[in-house]
This record gives sequence, structure tokens and C-alpha cells, in this order.
Amino acid sequence: MQNKLVAKIQTLNDIHSWDVGGSLLQSVFKVEKLKPQRVATFGEVTAKHGFHVETLGDCQSHWARKATMRLDESPREFFQSFHWRRVKVAKSQGTVTFPSDNLKGTRLSGGLFFESQFKKEIDWIGIFSIWCSILTPYGAILHPAIDMEQPVRNGRDVREYTLNEEINQNAWSRFSTGTFHCEFRAGELNSLFSGFTNLGWASFFGGEYAHEVAAAAISAAGFPVQSIGDGYLVQVTEDINDVINDFTMFLKLRAELKSLFRDGLFLIKDEPTII
Repeated sequence: MQNKLVAKIQTLNDIHSWDVGGSLLQSVFKVEKLKPQRVATFGEVTAKHGFHVETLGDCQSHWARKATMRLDESPREFFQSFHWRRVKVAKSQGTVTFPSDNLKGTRLSGGLFFESQFKKEIDWIGIFSIWCSILTPYGAILHPAIDMEQPVRNGRDVREYTLNEEINQNAWSRFSTGTFHCEFRAGELNSLFSGFTNLGWASFFGGEYAHEVAAAAISAAGFPVQSIGDGYLVQVTEDINDVINDFTMFLKLRAELKSLFRDGLFLIKDEPTII
């Protein structure tokens, strides 16, 4: 079985400068098995869409390129998303979207989504730590073997779900794509729910959520925790390979770590069935 790794970093901060882009991309360019081969803007990399790159400098002209759209007959500039792909081992791809304000003045988050073949020899936590320090996220997650996790099935039609079951199902669907913090509508009243989905092997709490981490208690319980910028990076174990090598143990430790956070912080309450 070929396991995969997913990282998702969510931020509200301005990340369009090349100082940010160069630092972020340098982390993958300096790892031979992760070096991007093609990049693209405003659309994923394909055989026909994008540009071949060999060095970090080749990416600069494509980072945070501006485009214009018309809304209500008024031009509005925005930064085009940046994408990269590698088709050699380790096959991987990344997407950076840039935070923006909508017409109502509400800040819309952006950040980084990255997925790759999982290779145990790569220093994943080192790369993830650098990304968190660069992007200053309010939430971020690094997790391997997500395909091994599925919510507990009750065998009933989704139309018969209770509100809690519907919330749990929605949260699982988002966690399965690497989303840490999310919001969605559920229930007969179409109410808005938001929160963290579930802990990954490594999870970052920043900004307004940094206070959710009881760092001293987590450390005293034997879980790795470190301060990065204005937030905290929390790990279930020291070695990311533990998720692959002993998934049952990982689930037990994750449940123990979650118990050190306040009730209601995570939308997912149960541990998954193992497939």
C-alpha cells in the first residue's frame, strides 16, 4: 500500500511577497525527492498548463501574479493561486492561495495545501515547522495515512441522521482532505457550525486559537509541544512513522491528547474504524 501525506495550513495574513514565497518553496527545492518540476497559476499543473522549472528562481515571476475580475461592472484585482507539481518519486503537489477581503470586508483565509507520497526518510516535521513559522497560520495540520481513517458507519440513510451525526459526518469529510479548521451548515435549520475537525499527527494552533493549547499540561503528559511564533505545534508522537507502523497505538494516544483540550473544541468525537 502506498501511503500519502497531507499538510494544510490556513492563514489570514498577507503572504503574497516573494520573501514569503521564496522561503516557503525553498523548503521543497532543497529536498531532492520533493523538488518541483512544473508550476502554474490560476489552475492546477497539467501536461498542457504550466511552466517547467529547475531552480527556485524560476518560480519568482509566477508567484502571486495579479489578475483582474469585474464585479458589478467594477474591476477588482486579486492574486492568482500558485501551484506546483512533481511527477517523479516522491510524487507531490502543492497549492498556495492568498487571503483576501470580500465585498463585505470579511477576511477570507488562504494558505497552503500539500500532498505527497509518504517517504519515511524525509524530515516532514522540519518542513512543516518552517511552513508554520513563515505563514503564521491560525490552524495547520500534518498527517500521513489519512486514507486509513473513516468514520464509524451506522448503516442508516444520511437523511435519518441526528444533528450530532450529521456534524460528525461533515467534519470527517473535511478531515479526510486534510482540513483542520472548518465551517459548514447542518441540521433542519441549516445552522452554521465551525471548529477544528480532529488532531493530526502534528497540529498547529495559532492566532486566536493559541490559547487553546495548555502547553505545560501537554508536555507533562509526554506529548511533544513547541512554541512557534504566536502559536503552538503539538504532536501525538515524536516519530511520524508511528502512524504507519502502529495505527492502533496512534489512535489511543490521539484520544489521550485530545482529552487535554477543552470539551467541544473538536467536531469529531469518535475514533475511526480501520479499513
